[in-house]
Amino acid sequence: MQAIEFIHQEYFTGQYRYIGPSPDLERHVVYYWLLDLRRPLPEDEEFRELLLANMNASLVLNMGAPFDICNAAGQLLHSCHHSELIGYQPTPVTYRHYPNNFLVGIKFKPASLNYLFHVKGADMQRQTLSAHDVMTHLPELESAVYEAPDMQVIKTLLEKFLRRHTSTTTNNHRFDYVLQSLNGPALQQSGFQLKKLADLLYISPRTLERYFSDSLNISPKKCLAILRFRHAAAQYVLHGYKADWEELGYHDFSHFRKDWHKWSA
Repeated sequence: MQAIEFIHQEYFTGQYRYIGPSPDLERHVVYYWLLDLRRPLPEDEEFRELLLANMNASLVLNMGAPFDICNAAGQLLHSCHHSELIGYQPTPVTYRHYPNNFLVGIKFKPASLNYLFHVKGADMQRQTLSAHDVMTHLPELESAVYEAPDMQVIKTLLEKFLRRHTSTTTNNHRFDYVLQSLNGPALQQSGFQLKKLADLLYISPRTLERYFSDSLNISPKKCLAILRFRHAAAQYVLHGYKADWEELGYHDFSHFRKDWHKWSA
């Protein structure tokens, strides 16, 4: 078994393939990925990805064997047999992969999956949704991706599919504020503090709370705490306890350690 840590994406170098989005989709997409385990593997081989307090969401095209979503104790929560939308997970989960998995995914920036596909946050919290119930033209996409010869072709197919949805989105100023809050420079400038973030966006904290509730069904305070932790955890991997904790929104290393226990319990 190979244990996969959530913090640094390059952990998948041996099995996963990644490619970044085109400039016009960078607002919504972190990256596209491929996991192809159709080649012969030992029967007991398993790849496990651990996610702690994950605010990103994904579309996973499943064209092979099922993969499992388990809790921190390893207990099965859900077995994914088909293509699914996976929402944010505030508690630790493990994605468990086996031989004959063939998965292609889009990792979205926070709130973008909900925005593009008109999915309420309440419908995705701590659960998955069948992608076929939400999206049109998905069987054609799955078939084309399955036959694609390389990642560049897969990227082209996925982006054609996404642009069809971005072209149909309507102006939603509430969602626009949420996207700015989570993915713009104001997030780090605010030190992950709600009042400072609202000030930078020229709205009141109460208004920002209402926008978050309508769009994601999560309070901005909790959302900011998750994002602060994930950002700080990535810096901890690079710099250890010598990271600039005040710059990361913490008082000191001990403050960060408390969050680590909170989000990994």
